[in-house]
Amino acid sequence: MGNAAQLFCCLSAPPPSGIMAVLAKGMTTYYEILRISRDAPREAVKAAFRAMAKRYHPDFHPGRSAWAHCRIQEILRAYEVLFDDKKRAVYDRTLSRLKTRSGSAYRESLRRRGDDPAAACQLVFLDLLEGRGAEGLARYEGIRVSRRPFSMKDHMPPGDFLDCGFLVAEEYERQRRPRAAFEHYREIYREDKARNYFRHFRAEILLRMRNLVVQFLGMEGHLHCALDAFAGDLAEGLNRRERAFLYKKIAERLCRAGEERMARITLLAALQLHPRLGGVKKIKTRLREYRRGLPPSPPGA
Repeated sequence: MGNAAQLFCCLSAPPPSGIMAVLAKGMTTYYEILRISRDAPREAVKAAFRAMAKRYHPDFHPGRSAWAHCRIQEILRAYEVLFDDKKRAVYDRTLSRLKTRSGSAYRESLRRRGDDPAAACQLVFLDLLEGRGAEGLARYEGIRVSRRPFSMKDHMPPGDFLDCGFLVAEEYERQRRPRAAFEHYREIYREDKARNYFRHFRAEILLRMRNLVVQFLGMEGHLHCALDAFAGDLAEGLNRRERAFLYKKIAERLCRAGEERMARITLLAALQLHPRLGGVKKIKTRLREYRRGLPPSPPGA
């Protein structure tokens, strides 16, 4: 395999952590990984990424290929965040928060406050900021069980609540718990609409909610969950093309469930939003088969 192909394979794997995961192993920031300053322009980010990717290419480290692959993943993760202005703004804000809250003394001061729910929420936030996702989520769920009903919104400043809520949702998503992830993304999306804290980053939250609805459609027993999720914030927040895409995915799922009438209505709604929507030929074929009384073709046909 040539250099370009090997590098593509290394870079094509999904990054292991999310946008707001601040620190890599060894308390290294994304700026340090790429060896650039905090005020480096996008051109410098791209140049640093290319230089570092070449430096740690597996071909140059034949005896340490696994190590080189991990380094490439770190470099890619840093590049994906710092090259995107919106993601970088969120990351920088999170770095600033962590700088003022890091250290064992701050954590211990929170622990000494015992059952104080505000301190407990800040401990969850600190766990997630420091990359202790599993620990932070376990702490969060423990609080919810012991203090029903409970909302972090009642015990945190608005900015902290929105940032922490995003991290909680992201951790649920990472642990493959899509329903919990969606509920938390939806909660911070609705709160942010009133406060306009995330501003342009709100589109990223909507995209994650959309992707989770697509996951629901592929899961047995989650059709109504997907329909409920789409009927609310997504239906009004997404643009016409994105709404058409989801209507098409719902029509596909309704076809598989044998709901011919609803599938037809949903597909019509998709095409009204986006007349040139791709990927509808198979759905139309299956709907014609239903109308003729023929057994529908297998999903992969």
